[in-house]
Amino acid sequence: MIVSNFPQALELNSILYDRVCKNIHWEKTQDKDSIFGRKTGWDLHKQNIKEVNTLLAWIKGILPEISIKFADPQGSEKYYNFNRNAFEIRDCWGTHYNKGESLVKHNHFPYTLSFVYYVKTPKGFSPLLIEEESIDVKEGQCIFFLAHQFHSVPANNCDGRCIIAGNVFYRFSKRKEDT
Repeated sequence: MIVSNFPQALELNSILYDRVCKNIHWEKTQDKDSIFGRKTGWDLHKQNIKEVNTLLAWIKGILPEISIKFADPQGSEKYYNFNRNAFEIRDCWGTHYNKGESLVKHNHFPYTLSFVYYVKTPKGFSPLLIEEESIDVKEGQCIFFLAHQFHSVPANNCDGRCIIAGNVFYRFSKRKEDT
């Protein structure tokens, strides 16, 4: 897992919060297996929302660096053999949680990476659990993790927890030596 701070968080988070809330497509769902908050569509990245586009442009810009850190935590470029510019955001959505809402354990296989950007973290907000490890986050931070890792959100203890999440795909292409 890698955490990065969005440099425009103070400027844009209140606007991002509003944009997520105004683009909710699915209201709270409750069934025997899950209780989760309100969600936007899976295509938030295609809605031409200026502030979301700014956030995602930053994420796209750091994906090469993030990918190298996953390949080698020391950040040495000599230990990877992939195109670090072949990552693309395929899905993106926002979720708003109120008190008592949670998200069951799941993963995002077959995607390569997933991210969660924290738009709003009111006092009492629930952490993200990745492989049962509680991740300490703050507003304005983006967590990147391997998409096959199981993650969940325990019952929230406040109203207004808000995130923007997404899945990243690696576009495989033939290497010159393979042709």
